[in-house]
Amino acid sequence: MASGSWTQSEPAVTSAESNRAAPRPIERPAQSDAKALRKPFSLAGRIIARVIICQLVLTAALTIVALVYARREVALGFDAALNGRAIHTLAAVRYTETKPPDLLFDPSLLPAPSSRTHPDLFEIRRSDGSLLARSPTSLPADWKAEGEFSDFRLNGVPYRAVILRNVPVLDYEDSIKVPMRVTVIFAASVLRMHDQLWDLGMSVGGVGLVLLLIVSAVAAWGVRRGLEPLRELAAQAGTISVLNWEFRPPAEASLAKELVPLTGAIETVLERLQESFRQQRDFTSDAAHELKTSVAIVKSTLQSLLHRPRPENEYRAGLEGLLEDCGRLEDLLGSLLRLARIEQGRENGVMRELGVTEITSTCEAAVSRIQSLAEGRNINIQLVAPQEVHLQGDPEDLELIWVNLLENAVQYSPAGSNVVIHVGRESGGMACVSVHDSGPGIPEEQLPHVFQRFYRGDPSRSRSTGGFGLGLAICKAIVTAYGGQIAAISRQEQGTEIRVQLPIRPPIATS
Repeated sequence: MASGSWTQSEPAVTSAESNRAAPRPIERPAQSDAKALRKPFSLAGRIIARVIICQLVLTAALTIVALVYARREVALGFDAALNGRAIHTLAAVRYTETKPPDLLFDPSLLPAPSSRTHPDLFEIRRSDGSLLARSPTSLPADWKAEGEFSDFRLNGVPYRAVILRNVPVLDYEDSIKVPMRVTVIFAASVLRMHDQLWDLGMSVGGVGLVLLLIVSAVAAWGVRRGLEPLRELAAQAGTISVLNWEFRPPAEASLAKELVPLTGAIETVLERLQESFRQQRDFTSDAAHELKTSVAIVKSTLQSLLHRPRPENEYRAGLEGLLEDCGRLEDLLGSLLRLARIEQGRENGVMRELGVTEITSTCEAAVSRIQSLAEGRNINIQLVAPQEVHLQGDPEDLELIWVNLLENAVQYSPAGSNVVIHVGRESGGMACVSVHDSGPGIPEEQLPHVFQRFYRGDPSRSRSTGGFGLGLAICKAIVTAYGGQIAAISRQEQGTEIRVQLPIRPPIATS
């Protein structure tokens, strides 16, 4: 490849390839229906709702814990008070003045009732089991006292009783050396305790709900305020258009750790879009220039033929030139169509069932197609394939790659030199094919652009070589569709090497 006049050659595109029907993308109606069923939602609303739910659960848990703890403490206090009232009732038992002394009960010494609607119940029995005294309302006949404290119901009212078994009388008499003993049963209604617990639960729950409303309002304000940088970021991104590529993320969005990845992603996508638009404009401009040049040549030839009457041989020579120019124009349109189909298939994710292809056979076919061009330039093409390499691929795609690479190498190699195409296998399941010429190489500043569409190092030689600057662009499109890589390696005065790496089993999505 000549240093000052390097260019991409035209791709070999047959009429069958240009007329090949473009593949239809795979339809996925299920996914479309699923997307249609999805409804928009508010991210702030979801966060606020989850905060409120968490606060509500916390309030309920605290209320339950407070009630359980208060119930235990109130129950212990109730039992202590109940035990005290039973001892107070025991103090109403007195000794008589008779000889021997007996026991009597003084009702005036009873403690004040704990409830006006539900009277206290008591019963005092002597050590022999005989009844000494009882309250006006008797204890249930079918109730049996068990343990120190016991619960029962009387006419649907819950009661709790304490039993003081075989306790000595508290009255003191000098003549009685051993105090008599009695059993005291004292019961009181627990409705008041239940009412107190209910009032406590309502108070705690009410205060918790009020605090929940306050905290939820503060949380809602905080969430909306915290998402303000995201709204500002969206507003700033919404101003981007084809005429305005400037993107200035808000200061808070740039400092927020959660928004830094999003800001970076937007900037990266914006750079890629801007580059894609630039490439699209360049491609449109270059394609229009190439078409305009070809049409201008055809028009100029026709005008020259119509300018004055000419002999038959001149008309024939002019028409043959027109056919040549029309063929060149047809090749350009075929190349553009081929490139568009490859990229469309890759973008749409169209899958093809590919068979196993032996790479060496496709290289041999490419060498045979370029052999006449090489012989005309006195260039020898050498194929080096020490081993067979098989991969899943379309033989026509692979052959097209090698033809374009060999044609470039032959056109820009000096007469009497060699062009070597080497086939091998690399580690990691990759097949490698390289095309190496003996030319002066490609300037370093041109290497990043060699695979761009319509790029030519020396545009003045494009017509003499017949190239449009699309050959390597098509090669790269096919290689990328196969999941491979293509690279140009050039050393001044030592030639240029184009290296293609293809996976043995690639995920194919091509035309």
